[in-house]
Formats: sequence, structure tokens, C-alpha cells
Amino acid sequence: MLKILVADDHEVVRQSLVKFLVEEFSPVEIQEAADADSLIALESGGGWDVIISDLAMPGGGGMEALRVIRSKDSTVPFIVISTYPPEQYESRVLKAGAQAYISKDELPNALIRAVKTLLPR
Repeated sequence: MLKILVADDHEVVRQSLVKFLVEEFSPVEIQEAADADSLIALESGGGWDVIISDLAMPGGGGMEALRVIRSKDSTVPFIVISTYPPEQYESRVLKAGAQAYISKDELPNALIRAVKTLLPR
């Protein structure tokens, strides 16, 4: 079964992401985190097929979580979502080791495409 970890500090955003992901990828196991610390803790359990994280959230945000996760040699695909325009952060996020940067304005279609691209065949 597909395992996805979703992190965003806004509950309504997490609920929407979970709804989109369940509709598209069912059966799927999804766990949620509301901050970077929770994301890092949940990721350490392993077995994730993809992580989707907001860029700006408590505990250092998605960039800090990505940095910590990559420092543990984790290769789990990591997608960063944000309200900030790609020109501001996309290159930094990709350089830090994320596979995709998606504007929240492009949800859910761009996110679903990115997840499908990153899933093992």
C-alpha cells in the first residue's frame, strides 16, 4: 500500500490534501504532521513513498525538515508546497534535495502529477 506523509500547519489544507490523495491513489495510508518537528519524527519511522510538506510552518518549516531528513541519507521523494511564488524558493528547495516545488495555486492537479511521477513503477 502507498504511504504518504503530509505536513502543513493549516488543518484545512491538510484535510484537502488528504481528500485529493485518497480520491486519486486509494488505497493509501496517509499520516499528517502540523509542524516540522512532527514531520521529522514521523519520517524517521520510515517506509514512506512520498512526503508532501508546506514550506512555511512552525519548527523551521519544510526547508528545515528537508535538511534534517536529507542529512539522515533518506532518499524518500519530497514535494514542497507553498503560497510563495516559485521564483522566490523553487531553486533553493530543489537544490536542498526536494524533487518538486508546487504553488498552492496549482493544487490539486500539479500535486497529483508530481506524486505520480515520483512513485515507484
